Amino acid sequence: MFKEPAFLWFLLAIMIWAVLLVRVLVADVRKRRSVLACSAMIHRIVGHPPTKRPVLKWFLTIAGLFLLGLALARPQGEAFEEAIMGKALDLVVALDGSESMLAPDVDGNSRLEVAKALITHLLNGLRQDRLGLIVFAGDTMVQCPVTLDKNAFLTFLERVDPSLLTKQGTTLAGAIETSLDRFDFTASQSRVIVLVSDGEDQDKERIDRAIKEAKRKGVSVFTVGIGSRQGSYIPVGRDVWGQISYKTWRGERVVTKLDDTTLKKIAKETGAKYFRASDIESAKQVAAALEGLKRIAIVGGTQLISREIYFVPLLLGFLFLLVEWMISERIPYERAKDHWLKRI
Repeated sequence: MFKEPAFLWFLLAIMIWAVLLVRVLVADVRKRRSVLACSAMIHRIVGHPPTKRPVLKWFLTIAGLFLLGLALARPQGEAFEEAIMGKALDLVVALDGSESMLAPDVDGNSRLEVAKALITHLLNGLRQDRLGLIVFAGDTMVQCPVTLDKNAFLTFLERVDPSLLTKQGTTLAGAIETSLDRFDFTASQSRVIVLVSDGEDQDKERIDRAIKEAKRKGVSVFTVGIGSRQGSYIPVGRDVWGQISYKTWRGERVVTKLDDTTLKKIAKETGAKYFRASDIESAKQVAAALEGLKRIAIVGGTQLISREIYFVPLLLGFLFLLVEWMISERIPYERAKDHWLKRI
């Protein structure tokens, strides 16, 4: 197993180069022999038998470069389990998965793509916090239960798509309610919801009830608004001519706009903050806001870690190249001089 398998293409390039080089060397040797007739004649002309040092040097060069490329791919050794220890808070990300999130109005990228990138960067700025993922549209679903496994979280995040939800729309209240159900309220650490959406929810009464429940349970709801206030059409596929098709209502294209009024209200009334997802810097701001929240010491489960063994091919590669550098293609001058003196 390799940590950086992309560098294996470098090894393939070296192998192709080596095959071509061997063909060139073989052709060169045959040409020389055809001109000089035999190795005895080469001996008489140069004063010493034909040396195989050039072949050895090329072999060492190819082997050294191959091993260095192998080291760059970071080969992994035997895996072992390590206990996860540290201080953590419980964090549930509620991500809007409605069709309106497909609108490409954030620097030409869809709202959903930008939201995924923002959440990924947010995780990089956090410590060993327990993470859960809720996806919502007209209804909600638990995409990833609260876990310490960030890799599992990111895998589930990547799979988020509007097709996962059968009922379209935007239920911010449902997202908050489902997120609250994911928390364990027996411990004393902070519990936080990060709600990422373009807004557009008209069920004000249900939102007010969800806000009150979050406040009663002491859960802060940080909100992230994503999209443009100018609005954009919603792409839903391509027609038979390959042209982009857009969502329509009664023959007219639907325009979706960022409606952050409710998002700001949710954040303010739960003692949190609202952020506008204009770029990845928003993720750093959210991470900074979460940094000061209360965490508790935990020892939760184990994580599988593979031993790094890249240093083995790295050292061998440098050793091969060093030996190649120290070997001369011809016999030393003193030995050649002695050979000619004996013949006089």
